[in-house]
Amino acid sequence: MRLAPSGRHEVPPDTPSIIPGMQTYTGDQPPSYDAALVRAAQAGDDRAIERLLGSVHDRLLGRAARKIGPEWQGRIDPDDLLQETYIQAVTDLPGFTDQGEESFYRWISTILDHRFIDAVRKHRAKKRGEGRVAVAPGAMSRHESFLGQCLPDLQTPSVLPRRQEAVAAMMVAIARLDPDQRTVVQRLMLDQESISEIARDMGRSEDAVRRLGSRAVEKLRGLMGDAARFLSVG
Repeated sequence: MRLAPSGRHEVPPDTPSIIPGMQTYTGDQPPSYDAALVRAAQAGDDRAIERLLGSVHDRLLGRAARKIGPEWQGRIDPDDLLQETYIQAVTDLPGFTDQGEESFYRWISTILDHRFIDAVRKHRAKKRGEGRVAVAPGAMSRHESFLGQCLPDLQTPSVLPRRQEAVAAMMVAIARLDPDQRTVVQRLMLDQESISEIARDMGRSEDAVRRLGSRAVEKLRGLMGDAARFLSVG
């Protein structure tokens, strides 16, 4: 990859992207640096936050999978690990010090590493084998299954051409929710816990938890926008 006159890397036009309009890379190849995007995300611009986190989604997902490895496969979900990473990243983003190309990836990778350590400690504190999740090969993840509620115009999430792009955008949107809304989405809609248990833990009525969930889904739909942007294959 050569440098453009501006000093930025020129990106081949056929490079795949995880968020429409944002170039991304798999493996260890970094995205082109965009200081203006970082500043806009730190200022709270929803689309800039989505694009910034989306630009490192593939690399983070690969990093999460390598850390989980055979030992923790089926007990630690890489999607859950990324979700927790995005939640903290959105919260801490205003305090991020931009030091140029790759500094954002290094910063958010450290967050993911810490979330992985927390997940390992959590599972080691349980009895051996408790919390193990059987994952069928090729099965949709919980986040993928939840896409249909966030994108109501989408009839079949499993055949969405840019499914992983939509999942990445949804994770970022979940991270933007209010804490109580995020709790309900995670526990009720992703983990499918009992609404009575969630209501008890939150000190709310079951109806209040349902209303929180409904408002959360409406906000997610607003943050994610039109499903059509994930339907094109070009």
